[in-house]
Amino acid sequence: MNLMTRNKKTAFNNIEETAFKRKYECFKSLLQNNNKALSLINNLEDIILEHRRFHYDEIVWLCQELISTVYDITEDINTISGGKYPELFNSVEKIGNSILREYLKKTIPDRTGCTIPLTALCRDNHDQVGNKAANLGEIFNRVNLPTPRGFAITAFASHQFLSRTGLDIIISHKIKGIDITDTEELNLACDEIKSTIMASALPEELEKCILNEVAELENEFGPCIRLAVRSSATGEDSESSSFAGQHNTLLNVDTDGVISAYKDVVASTFNPRAVFYHRSKGYRDIDVIMSVLCLIMVDSLSSGVLYSVSPTRGKDDDIYISANWGLGVSIVDGSMPTDFWQYSRTEKRIVHKEIPFKSEMLVMDPAQGITRADVPGDYRQRPCLDEQQMTTLIDYGLRLERHFGWPVDMEWTVDRKGKVFILQARPLKRIIQEEQVPLDQRPADTSGYAIICEGGMTAFSGTVSGPAYHVESEYNLGAIPEGAILVADHTSPLLVSSMSRIAGIITDVGSVAGHMSSVAREFQIPALVGTGNATRVIPNYEMITLDASEKKVYSGVVHGLLKKEKKSVNLMKDSPVHRRVSKNLKKIVPLTLIDPKKENFSPQGCSTLHDIVRFAHEMAMQSMFSLGENISPEKFKTIRLKTELPLTIYILDLGGGLDMGEQRPEATAEDISSVPFKTLLRGMSNKEVRWTGPIGIDFSRHASKTENGVGGRAGGSPSPSYAIISGEYLNFNGRSGYHFVTLDAYCSDHINDNYITFSFKGGAADAGPRIRRAVLISSVLKKLGFRVDQKGDMVRAEMKKYDRKRMETKIDYIGRLLGSVRLLDMVLTDDQDISWYVEEFLRGNYVFAGDQPERSDGCL
Repeated sequence: MNLMTRNKKTAFNNIEETAFKRKYECFKSLLQNNNKALSLINNLEDIILEHRRFHYDEIVWLCQELISTVYDITEDINTISGGKYPELFNSVEKIGNSILREYLKKTIPDRTGCTIPLTALCRDNHDQVGNKAANLGEIFNRVNLPTPRGFAITAFASHQFLSRTGLDIIISHKIKGIDITDTEELNLACDEIKSTIMASALPEELEKCILNEVAELENEFGPCIRLAVRSSATGEDSESSSFAGQHNTLLNVDTDGVISAYKDVVASTFNPRAVFYHRSKGYRDIDVIMSVLCLIMVDSLSSGVLYSVSPTRGKDDDIYISANWGLGVSIVDGSMPTDFWQYSRTEKRIVHKEIPFKSEMLVMDPAQGITRADVPGDYRQRPCLDEQQMTTLIDYGLRLERHFGWPVDMEWTVDRKGKVFILQARPLKRIIQEEQVPLDQRPADTSGYAIICEGGMTAFSGTVSGPAYHVESEYNLGAIPEGAILVADHTSPLLVSSMSRIAGIITDVGSVAGHMSSVAREFQIPALVGTGNATRVIPNYEMITLDASEKKVYSGVVHGLLKKEKKSVNLMKDSPVHRRVSKNLKKIVPLTLIDPKKENFSPQGCSTLHDIVRFAHEMAMQSMFSLGENISPEKFKTIRLKTELPLTIYILDLGGGLDMGEQRPEATAEDISSVPFKTLLRGMSNKEVRWTGPIGIDFSRHASKTENGVGGRAGGSPSPSYAIISGEYLNFNGRSGYHFVTLDAYCSDHINDNYITFSFKGGAADAGPRIRRAVLISSVLKKLGFRVDQKGDMVRAEMKKYDRKRMETKIDYIGRLLGSVRLLDMVLTDDQDISWYVEEFLRGNYVFAGDQPERSDGCL
């Protein structure tokens, strides 16, 4: 129950003036929409500040709802003011249309031909053919290093395929609003989409272009060529997102199977793991458009991956090479043991190597596709690279790093004649981790905890605990419990769709160069690969602790090894959607209209939606209070409060809130008969609350900000606060410095009618300190018994159905709280400070005098 929904026999029902009734109803509507708009603004800002995953449709809905609400506010203020601000409609329309145009803009690829030969490609073509194909064209044509020959089927061709057949509408309908964390639902929708794509015929022109390119290759290289048909989607292999292993690659495809293989790769845009990945990374479904790269297969003797630097250690510029016999699929899918070398640039030599026993390899099947084959006996313990091939690979990696200007993740192969070919080069996504503390220097006591698995390679460092969960196939991914540590035979990319629920990964087989290892680093999930025996020695469902940094797995939960709080990972940072949302928030969140006395405080001065909300609220207050001066002054008094508080407060008495007797230009606290307002003023005026000067803290280094602290500009009069009152009712809208407060309360002898709603937002400091103050306020209110919702720097609290005495006590505390926290956003620099301030306030130390206890990090 609040001011907006009351339907009781109070002073409000006795209003006879028609104009006042109508405008007052609009005023109530404006206040309600004001709170709604501020909440929506805060939710949008919070999405970015919290670094949480969001869906694009969520952002669009929030913005549409906000724009509609701001438009309603504009209608209300024009009704209240008699049409005084028609320019606000233009401001809402201009800002709102600019926001929605950006959000609703469709990604349409450049109009090109259906295919482009590799000999005509370079980096400049990345929008047409994706980064994978464009980078390979750059390597062949400008760096002049050997690559297989082939061609790209453009993103425009894929767009035409899906749009001309109506598949785009079908896909949008099936996948819109789907919960990507629901593995079963995601698998079902994606399987239906992929089946529909595979059953659809290509446009005649597209099919003809593909077959013509194949014919050109046959004319040059002979009729027996086989092709690798690979994904090269827009956004793939970019500096922010690798998409490693998320889309399909079909190897050893004969010329008759190219069309079907092309559709298979296009359909893989909707692999469950791919949809999970691109949405988690901040891509809309329409942002990922599939280009396809077709290359002549190399009859591979050995293949592998080269990292030109460490993927996790910022100071490590050694070169890392993984290799296996035959095709490189076994490395990137983590299905077989691999050779490993670490080459030091400074020492110009191999400083570490691992050459495991290799019994199997993947080779081209004589018919089509790939098959497992036995490694010849004398090759099983031999390195997959000789010295000359190693030298060539290192040279190629360094040349590409210099040319592209970023560390490279390079896939390569060596043919039967010993020639090295580059198959792919993309930016190496580095996730820099803190240097690990040696185990013997760690404070944690692990004695008493059995080590049940040890060894392998660290794909991503970190320590986590949770129930072990053995993954036997992709079909039991939906049953993975929240917080589980996956234990699997190998590092399959199929595991990616479960990464929102898991705490860690352990595998028998795999390499740090595998696709799943790459994605684990992007998602910052501790991963230990290539242990050799994890599935045999780690019991299913047992609680374990994975220390990927030290390559150990313990039985039980080793609390001493676990960090208290895992830092949140912003997977969407630098993605197209994240950039678009951040850009549009500049048209929504900033508040540039601060001082109503400045010339720019006008409809024309509104540059954001927040500005419009602020302007309309201020003008509504002024209009309502001037209205009260002109209509039935014997019933509705509008008067300024005379107070020693550094606040300018205007009162609109709807009846029974003031008892002044003779007419005076100002009311005093003694004239207030409104129960909740009198109580609020009593709390604000508490002798232990200091509204001026420092509050037990040195503010000298914050002088530039605190000079505006309470009451607006230094040396100027405070911005006004407004109180609408009756005998048992209060609606207080206050501004103190750069934060805004609303208190709506009904306090009577009827328990079921009583309520308090409170909101607080803003501040002059940066986001971090503002949020800490909001956490402090919410913590105090929770201890006082309020139900509290805190997001970002906004706090909303409510309490209902307490007796009058208790309600007065709570309102009194709110008054004290407002005076105590007014400048704390200037000094709350550490989360550890918050609990001290909360306890001191509850002890009555409203100026926070005294020393804070030492922090756990040894700082004061």
